[in-house]
Amino acid sequence: MRILAVILLLIAYGSLYPGDFSAPPEGAVKTFLTDFRWFTSRGDVLGNIALFFPLGMASIIFSPDRLDSRGRIAGYLLLALVYAFALQLAQVWLPSRSAALADVVWNMTGMISGMAAAGLVAKRSPGNVQLFNYASLIPLSVLMLWLLTELLPLVPSLDLQKFKDALKPLLLELRFSLPETIMHAAGVFVAGCAFVALGRQPASWLGAALLLVMAGKLAVVNLALDASVVIGMLAGYAGCLLVPRLGSSKMIFEAAFLLLFAAWTITGVTPFSPAPGGTFNGVPFATMLQGSVETAARGLARSLFVYTALLWLGQKAGLGIRKTVGGLVILTCLIELLQMGLLGRTADVTEPILLLLIGWVFPEMQSQEARSGRKNSTQVLATEPFPVSAVRTEISAEMSGMRMLGLVAAGIAITVAIAWLITKSALTPYNVRELVYEGHPFRSLLLLATLLYWAIGFPVLISQWLARGELYLLSLPPLVLLHGLIAWILLWSAVPTESLHDVVGSPVLGWPWEWELLGRFVALFSVWSVAAVGGSVIAGWRFLPNPKIALLGWAAAACLIMPLSYYVVVREASTDNLVELMAGNGSIGSFLLISLAVTLITFGGAKAALASVPGAAQRLRAAAWMLLSGILAYLTLYFGLEQVIVKYGQVFSAMQFLLSSDRAHLAGPNELIIRYTTLYGFVMMATTMVQYPLWRWVMSSPEISSATKK
Repeated sequence: MRILAVILLLIAYGSLYPGDFSAPPEGAVKTFLTDFRWFTSRGDVLGNIALFFPLGMASIIFSPDRLDSRGRIAGYLLLALVYAFALQLAQVWLPSRSAALADVVWNMTGMISGMAAAGLVAKRSPGNVQLFNYASLIPLSVLMLWLLTELLPLVPSLDLQKFKDALKPLLLELRFSLPETIMHAAGVFVAGCAFVALGRQPASWLGAALLLVMAGKLAVVNLALDASVVIGMLAGYAGCLLVPRLGSSKMIFEAAFLLLFAAWTITGVTPFSPAPGGTFNGVPFATMLQGSVETAARGLARSLFVYTALLWLGQKAGLGIRKTVGGLVILTCLIELLQMGLLGRTADVTEPILLLLIGWVFPEMQSQEARSGRKNSTQVLATEPFPVSAVRTEISAEMSGMRMLGLVAAGIAITVAIAWLITKSALTPYNVRELVYEGHPFRSLLLLATLLYWAIGFPVLISQWLARGELYLLSLPPLVLLHGLIAWILLWSAVPTESLHDVVGSPVLGWPWEWELLGRFVALFSVWSVAAVGGSVIAGWRFLPNPKIALLGWAAAACLIMPLSYYVVVREASTDNLVELMAGNGSIGSFLLISLAVTLITFGGAKAALASVPGAAQRLRAAAWMLLSGILAYLTLYFGLEQVIVKYGQVFSAMQFLLSSDRAHLAGPNELIIRYTTLYGFVMMATTMVQYPLWRWVMSSPEISSATKK
C-alpha cells in the first residue's frame, strides 16, 4: 500500500502543480465537459500515458488477491477513472494548466498498459493462478530504471542521417567527460549485479544489454554515442566480470555500491566552479516540472535508478536500510548545499525528498520478496549473501524505522495546519507572523515545519550517537555543524531575508554570496544544538547504553563550541538586536544562563516525549520533571535577559519584547507568566510530537534495548 500511496501522491502533485488555484472563467467547467478532442500533442499524450503506467503495474504487482480476478481489475480501473477525472476537473481551477477530457482517456490507456505489462512479467503457479515473482522485483526494477536512464525518450528514428549524427561525437569530436564515464561504468556494473541476483550469467546477458543500449543510442532521437559512453560501459562490463573472480559473491555488490556512490557524488559536485549568487529551490520537483519534459524525465529516471540501486546494494552489502537512507539523505543535503555555491547549479529539495520516498517504500518491496520466498518454499540464490531468516529479521527491524518516517511526515502535515491557524491569530506576536512569506505561505509553513522537526528531532539522534562511546564522542562538532547548515537551508528558503537580518545582522565583512550570514547563523544555532543535545542526553539517562560517557563527550565538545559561538554571536555581532536583550549588554554570565535555560526546556520536552513511549518512563515523575524544568528555565531566563530596555520611546523588559503581541500592547507581569506558561506548554507538546517517534525508534535498537533491560 505504501507504493500505491506514493504513486498516487506523485500523480496528484504532478497534475496539480503549481497549485495556484483561482476562480475559473465563466463556463470553464462546461467547456471542459464538452471538449471531445482526443489528441492534443504527441508529448502531452505520451506524458499522460506514462503518468498512470506505474499505477497500473503497481495495482497488479502488489494486489493481495489473485491477479486474474476480473472484479478486482475492474474495480481498479473504475477507481483510476474517477481519480483521473477528478484531477483533470481540478485543473479547471488552475490557470497555468489546461484541463482536457482527452487526458483522462490517455491516463486510462497508461493504466491499462501498466496492468498488461505486469501480467506479462507474472508467472504461472501450479494452480494456474498468476503470481508475480517478488524475488525478482527489486533487481528487475533496477534494470528497468537503468535502461530508462540510458535510452529515454524511447522514440526511435530510422533516419540514416540520425545514425551519422549519433556517431559524430565518438568518431569526429571525441567528446569525453570523466564524471559521465564513471557514471556509465557504475550503471553497467549495477546492471550486472542485477543479472547476478536474477540467476543469469552477466557475461552473456549483460553483454546483450550493452549491445541493446549502444544500438539504442544510435536509433533513439536526441541520443548519441561518445567516448564517455563507450569507455564507461566497457569498463563497467569488464569490472563486473573481473570482481567476482577476486573474492566472494558478496564482493560484487560491495564494489558496485562503492562505485555507484562515488559516481553519484562526483556527478553532483561537477563542474566544480565556485561562484557567488547560488539559489535554492524549496518547492519539490519544481525544477523538473518547469523545464523540458524529456530532460526532466531523464533526470528523474537517473535519480530513481541511483537511489534504488544504492539502497538495494547497501542491503546486499550488509548495511541496514535505515542507516543507508539516513547517510544518503545527509550526504544529499550536503551536496545540495554545496551546489548553492557552484556556477550554473541550483540546489533543490527534490533529491532528499525523493530519496526518503524510495526509502519509505523499499521495505515493502523487501517484505513482498520475503513473503514470496515463504510461499514458494524456494532456496535463496547462491549469490545471495544472507539467508531468508536474516532478511526477515532485517525487514522487521527496518520497518519500524519506516513507520517512524511515516509518523514524522504526518506530524509535519499537522504542524503546517496548526501553524497556519496560529499565523491568523491576533494574539500571535507580530515578529512571529512576519516570518511567513505573504506570496507563498504554504511553502513557507512547510519548510518551517520541516525545520521544527529537524531542530528538535536531530539532537535525539546525536545523543544516541554519543552514547556509543569511543570515537563517536568526537562526532559532536561536525554533527552540530551539519545541524546548523541544514537548518540554514530550510530557514533561508522559508522566511524573508529581512527576518534573518533582524536576528543575525546584515553583512559587514564584504564576503561573497551569503557566507557571512551563513556563518553567523550556524554560530547562533549551535547554541541551541549543543543545549538540545545536552537536554536529550540527560533526559534519556536511563535508556542510553553509556550515559556518563555521552555526557562527558558532550561537555568536552560544548567547552569547545560555546566560546566560539559567544565570540561570533555576541562579541562580533553585526546587530544589537540580540545583544541588547541579554543582561549586562551580552555578558558571559547572561549567555550561559540563557544556554542553561534552553537546556532545561529541551530536557523537559525530551522527558515529555519519553513519557509517551510505552514502558519508557513513569508519567507522574516525568510531569514533575517537566514542571520543575519549566520553573527553573523561567528563573534563568529572568536573570539572563535584560530587565530595562529603552527603545521606540518606551521602557520594557526583554521578556515583554519577546512575549508581547506587539509594541503597542506590552504584557504585564501576570500576563507574562501566563504567556510563558502557554508558550512552554506549546513547546512541550511540539517536542513530544517531534521526538516521540524518534525516541521510540531509538529505543527499539538492540543496544538501547539491552541497556534498558540491564
